[in-house]
Amino acid sequence: ANLSYTDPYFTKDGVSLGGSVYWNEFDANEANLERYKNKSYGVALNSGFPINESNRLNGGIGYRHNTISEISAYEQALRFYNVYRETDDPNSDLSFDNFEVNAGWYRSTLNRGTFPTDGSSQRLSGKMTVPGSDLQYFKTDFDTNFYFPLTPQHGFVLLARARLGYANGYGQFNDNDQILPFWENYYSGGSSSLRGFKSNSVGPRSFYAYRGSEQCSPDVSGDGCSIASPGDPNQVQVSTGRSIGGNAIATASVEMIVPTPFLDEAYTNSVRTSFFVDAGNVWDTEFDYDSYRILPADEFAKLEDYSDAERIRASWGMSVQWLSPMGPMVFSLAWPLKEYEDDETEIFSFNIGKTF
Repeated sequence: ANLSYTDPYFTKDGVSLGGSVYWNEFDANEANLERYKNKSYGVALNSGFPINESNRLNGGIGYRHNTISEISAYEQALRFYNVYRETDDPNSDLSFDNFEVNAGWYRSTLNRGTFPTDGSSQRLSGKMTVPGSDLQYFKTDFDTNFYFPLTPQHGFVLLARARLGYANGYGQFNDNDQILPFWENYYSGGSSSLRGFKSNSVGPRSFYAYRGSEQCSPDVSGDGCSIASPGDPNQVQVSTGRSIGGNAIATASVEMIVPTPFLDEAYTNSVRTSFFVDAGNVWDTEFDYDSYRILPADEFAKLEDYSDAERIRASWGMSVQWLSPMGPMVFSLAWPLKEYEDDETEIFSFNIGKTF
């Protein structure tokens, strides 16, 4: 539930002012991610300042409360959980109160707002929690799109787009480095990003370590059987799980927009057909792959280096976008060109509410 209001002409010079109040319950298990639940609520205030016809600056402040529960005890989550858990009640839910600031720059020379055929757009944005918040972290994102018409009537258009993102913690908490909350990770895959792969499935996956029936903890000083604790490492077994995302993302796409066959000319501005090649990766720059070499060789072989930015996936296919009375709809057929053993692929994908 989100209640928001924006006045785009708060001043006659085009300065905007707006705010929002929101409440959300998220179940990661239903989003093709490793299990956890996140209940959040908050308020935000935002404003925008036009520089000229093509450029605009935005900024805002906000408060957010998160309650994290039912966390699946995989290695990467335990790395976060062992830092922030309550020592008196280690099995309790985690709750955080954070104050955020955000800023951004947006530039557009597109010839129209929906289904553009000429021009470009760039968006640079960032947010961070202020010092003193329960969690201290930052996120930065950059998106760009270029449209190149190949014919005078703009029937054939070449689209090139890219996205870069990086996030991490800063400062310390109880003599530990602050860690990016795992629910703030980047994800990729699905009809709105890397087509040909299931939604949110590209990138690092969870893994579990056990010594006998006891789960191991990556925290040497924590409870449980640490992988690096004294004992026979050959007793440790590893199993992998579902996608968890990462703190860095890079995606790119080249798309050839073509006239939709057998379509009445009156609908050319509401239906778009294209052929595309997508590529990209999500990775975790903080994942210490070498620290797990203590595992027996056959168990270590089950792990992938989730800090490797070069594990690029790629796909090709066809997409049809329709500005329907119910909202934008995107239908895609895609086939992987480059994939890895644990990747989850899908040929057909559907998305409503967002176009490229």
